Amino acid sequence: MKQQNTISPVNPFARVLNLLTLLGSLVILITLSHDIIYSRNYTLSNSLLHLQLYVCLVFMADWVAGVTFAERPVRWAFRNLFWLLVSLPWLNILRLIDAGDISKQLYLVLKCLPLIRGLSGIYPALQSATRPRSTRIFLSYIYITLAITYLSALLFFCEEEGLNHAVDSFGTALWWAGLNVTTVGAPLFAVTATGKILTFLLPALGMMLFPIFTVYITNLVEKKSPDK
Repeated sequence: MKQQNTISPVNPFARVLNLLTLLGSLVILITLSHDIIYSRNYTLSNSLLHLQLYVCLVFMADWVAGVTFAERPVRWAFRNLFWLLVSLPWLNILRLIDAGDISKQLYLVLKCLPLIRGLSGIYPALQSATRPRSTRIFLSYIYITLAITYLSALLFFCEEEGLNHAVDSFGTALWWAGLNVTTVGAPLFAVTATGKILTFLLPALGMMLFPIFTVYITNLVEKKSPDK
């Protein structure tokens, strides 16, 4: 879930930008999580909107640097267009153009888009701490699964809390997401459209990702087993 890195890590500019991106990712993760779990108000305060704007500007600068230093800028830009779209401060843009009121569902999606970019920005730091390529790939799938599970729990909690009496805390939402992504299924039924969509998507994701874990562990056991 990481955009391709095209800037040499020995470049001082790249080091500073990578550090700022990592810090911005952590800021987005912490502030949005705290706002969703504890404030329980789906709209962002002015201070959080300004903070999100500054972090998004860092994310956009990182994307522009990727295009600038890419061997094939147009191709790189096309392949990483998604990361630019989730880096844009959409809520600030809508406020600037005075777009008026938008639905709660759309607001929540736009609110969490920078969080998607933030989760991808944390991944390179985790990857650099792992040497074997096979282990990096394995940990990548684990991180992707955990990140999507956490993000789904936040969205589920935002939508269901207050409408679904069974969702009384974020812990319940996280438990629901974990059971669904492992395809076990949670005895908790969504009442909103967003919750029902997530209930369908999470098990589908789990069915695609968990066989990879099985293959990795099987290969690991075979390598450790003595030759017959």
